[in-house]
Amino acid sequence: MKTTEATPSMKEATVDETSATTSDLTILFGSETGNAEFLASQILDAAEKAGTSADLLSLDDWAQMETHKVERLLVVTSTYDNGHMPSNAGSFWAWLQRLEPDSLEGLPYAVLAIGDSMYEDFCKAAHDIDDQLMELGAMQVIETIDCDVDFEFTAAEWYPEALEALGEADAWEQGELTTDIRPEPTDDSEGDRVFTTRVSASRRLSGPGSSKSVTHYELSFDEDFEYQPGDSIAVFPENSEELVAEWMEAFDAAESETIEIGGEDKALRAALREDFELSLPLPGLVLALAQLRPENETAKDAVDVIQRGDRDILENWMWDRDVLDIIRELGCLDVPLKTVLAELRTIQHRAYSISSSPSQDANSVHITVSGVEYAAHGRTHSGVASAFLERMARTGEPFRTKLLEAHDFRLPHDDAPVIMIGPGVGVAPFRGFLRHREAAPAKGQNWLFFGDREREHDFLYQDEFEEWHGAGLLSQISLAFSRDQENKHYVHHEMVERADEIREWLDEGAYIFVCGDKNRMARDVDRALMDIIANGANAIYAGTEIAKLKAAGRYVKDVY
Repeated sequence: MKTTEATPSMKEATVDETSATTSDLTILFGSETGNAEFLASQILDAAEKAGTSADLLSLDDWAQMETHKVERLLVVTSTYDNGHMPSNAGSFWAWLQRLEPDSLEGLPYAVLAIGDSMYEDFCKAAHDIDDQLMELGAMQVIETIDCDVDFEFTAAEWYPEALEALGEADAWEQGELTTDIRPEPTDDSEGDRVFTTRVSASRRLSGPGSSKSVTHYELSFDEDFEYQPGDSIAVFPENSEELVAEWMEAFDAAESETIEIGGEDKALRAALREDFELSLPLPGLVLALAQLRPENETAKDAVDVIQRGDRDILENWMWDRDVLDIIRELGCLDVPLKTVLAELRTIQHRAYSISSSPSQDANSVHITVSGVEYAAHGRTHSGVASAFLERMARTGEPFRTKLLEAHDFRLPHDDAPVIMIGPGVGVAPFRGFLRHREAAPAKGQNWLFFGDREREHDFLYQDEFEEWHGAGLLSQISLAFSRDQENKHYVHHEMVERADEIREWLDEGAYIFVCGDKNRMARDVDRALMDIIANGANAIYAGTEIAKLKAAGRYVKDVY
């Protein structure tokens, strides 16, 4: 679930709210974390370089227009959570479903799907749009492709063919839809509103001997902020002054320099702080920068790795590097700064599971944040959002946040037993669950699996969990501290040791929730649960039973 765009794309077309000029191609994106928007902007660049006039808008911005003008359509959309439309695509989807049969007869279109195969309904939002366009008579010019989290490797091969196919297709004769079928504006919904927030309290959760720095933050609001257990909150951070200063120095930029943002000139220093993603590189950015310096040996190697599709090699190389590290190693420091900035994404929000309950923490949101700070490649690196929140806690300054509503990650009825698996900061939503069930009070039993490195230093919210266990709210708590014994012990090991009890809970209708790292932890938990349910039977039986749990909403993940 973790992580809507912090700012509009700097390449996004500026369009009047009620009308738009007709271009050869209309590119629409639905994006929750910014990846689909970033990819759509790359496609826009490719189209314009090929001489195609194109507009770029979010799906909802286009849907809200009074007159929908289009000759050829290309949609790039991610899928949010488990099969849902991203937050800037809901109005478009509602609009599309209300069109009359055959109203898009003959419209040439293509759809590019981005998703995360860890979720059951991988790329569902894009396929829903694709199916509905076909149902309305639109003409698919190229088969829809599903892109996983490594979308740069697959999308780069697809969209040149899509642009060529769309270019060869005749423009839609109808050209526009003039009937007033705009969806109702959704600006007043909690999910679309941006709230002004302050840090009202904070405390460190990890002990002084911990290798981690985990902080509990309490956020306050000047207006009602309504949420439910399982929701997340987006924090819109700014880059630190220290990182901005490194960029200014690296490119020998003058304080007086400006850059055009959204059609207006802005001080370069302010733009670096507020508008550009300077921390998280993507393969597409590496490729774009490498192509600026084709003679550089590292750049040649990077292009070769990307073109071969060696994702693991590239990710290992990017692991501890930020954008400035990569710029240096690719030999791009003598490239004009504005040329480099044209390849960057807008700064992205960071999402955090809410660890409080509206029943106990009125108009307050608690989040559990793991800090990032390390030395690598001759520089000190800090997490953008964790450093930003530390600064906001010190200064008390206001900042922007937004609710990210959960769809499936929701507490069941009060009588249902719940098994919660959340090592590290993955425990955050389960603190919220337990606070909510305590306030109800809910009769259903609760079982928490928690783990980290060392019990002495890394037992997050220890006092609260132990108090709840003693009072009976936590029927069971199973702990796995990996460094407290010679052989590493993780939550999935603890699950296997308690297999008989887990089967009993499942027989009694228990719901299983998993939160945390998707790359290792979630997969290990999946395998452990398969073995527990199989109980000596074959894997086909276990797979069928797990599919039933998922279909019933009894096995739900919030992984990132």
